[in-house]
Amino acid sequence: FNRFALHGLAANAIAVPLTGFWVMPWAMVACLLMPFGVEEWGLVPMGWGVALVNDVAVEVASWPAATIAIGALPPEGLVLMTLGGIWLAIWRRPWRIWGLVPIVVGGATLFLEQPPDVIVSHDAKVMAVLARDGTYMLSGGRSGSLLEETWTRRGGTEAGAKWPKAGRSTDDSLACDALGCIYTARGRQVALLRDTAALVEDCRADLVISPVPARRACGRETKVIDRIDLWRDGAHAVWLAPDRMDIRSVNSWRGDRPWVPRHGRADQ
Repeated sequence: FNRFALHGLAANAIAVPLTGFWVMPWAMVACLLMPFGVEEWGLVPMGWGVALVNDVAVEVASWPAATIAIGALPPEGLVLMTLGGIWLAIWRRPWRIWGLVPIVVGGATLFLEQPPDVIVSHDAKVMAVLARDGTYMLSGGRSGSLLEETWTRRGGTEAGAKWPKAGRSTDDSLACDALGCIYTARGRQVALLRDTAALVEDCRADLVISPVPARRACGRETKVIDRIDLWRDGAHAVWLAPDRMDIRSVNSWRGDRPWVPRHGRADQ
């Protein structure tokens, strides 16, 4: 998902005939031999073909620029492409070709979607910030590998360096110490707390992300995503701009539906 294979044609040119003319016939032979208990006679040569298909996939994947990361298609783009496909499928007259227009426009919306600058998991144990080279720097954590794969694929980017325990990242956008990190991008500062002792000082940032309730500690002037927000609305993503911050949560994206979990929030 969210990957475009540049050399897929070369891989398929070998793998598809191999599957059709070797793997599948031996699979049928194995099925016919199963009642006699000698299906191994078909499964072994079938396995040779499967192994060769895997070898082709590994070899092609190792070629330079084998894949390109592509972000998730915006809902508007999906609607346009769907309507264009329906138009092409319904009409038989020459004007059906106009269905290609919304398909192309919908596909082009991929280039308009920007990955979030900051992502925080539902329990604040894993966070990610967008580095200046377009990769995601992740804080780590036990569930970091799964989140890393999900976040990078949806953002159409790759995983970069891990957060430094102390000091600055190589691109100077992330400064960390034992209490937390300060992420700077587009003229904005985001405080990413590791310890509640950093609350007093880090409340001066444009946005504070805290693993514990923090609204009372920072006051109403500072934007805060704290443990209660994460418990109530799930993971959050933040887009930074010099004049604004766009903050979205999982539940706000899902909408107000019966199957979306809702938790009450006491104003702490």
